[in-house]
Amino acid sequence: MKKVSILVPETAVLAAVADPRYMFTAVNQFFTSAGKPPLFDVQLVGLSKEVKLNDGLFSIHPDKLLEEVQQTDLIFIPALSGDMKTALEMNKALVPWLVRQYQNGAEVASLCIGAFLLASTGLLKGRQCSTLVVRQRVQANVPGCGTRGWSIITEEQGIYSSGGASSYWNLLLYLVENIPTGKPQYSPPNFLPLILIAAVNLPS
Repeated sequence: MKKVSILVPETAVLAAVADPRYMFTAVNQFFTSAGKPPLFDVQLVGLSKEVKLNDGLFSIHPDKLLEEVQQTDLIFIPALSGDMKTALEMNKALVPWLVRQYQNGAEVASLCIGAFLLASTGLLKGRQCSTLVVRQRVQANVPGCGTRGWSIITEEQGIYSSGGASSYWNLLLYLVENIPTGKPQYSPPNFLPLILIAAVNLPS
């Protein structure tokens, strides 16, 4: 079973935390309803037991604290909101953990401008990434990082990134289809479109 860790940073965009959790738990539900074991162990991971977002309007209670996760297979970095310099400063304690997990074999996926937090780890140096059209700002912060502002998905040496807004659903689908063994273990038409339809119709 693949361990999936979805980070809950300070100033995270709520949907960019909820959507990967929804995707991977929905896949598990399809498998268990068919009498098969789930594919993913999905956990929200944070620096504290409660992370307040949108000026305290929403609260997320992570399943695990950062120091409790010694090993994982796939890490999601959600989009951040507000001033990026402030957001990165608030979340700098995540950086050593991200670097260590990647060096230990974990794959890392950033959603939208979660690429800024990914870039702050230094893991993007010499690599490409996808993000919003603010790509010049990522390059300015990370010399040697190439950005593909109009690419929906970028994959390089176990690091994934996606374009902005709802385009990260393409990356989520790609990972669901390919992460288990590097090739599809099931036929996507059986249920992946159903997940997308349900996601598109989720109340905002």
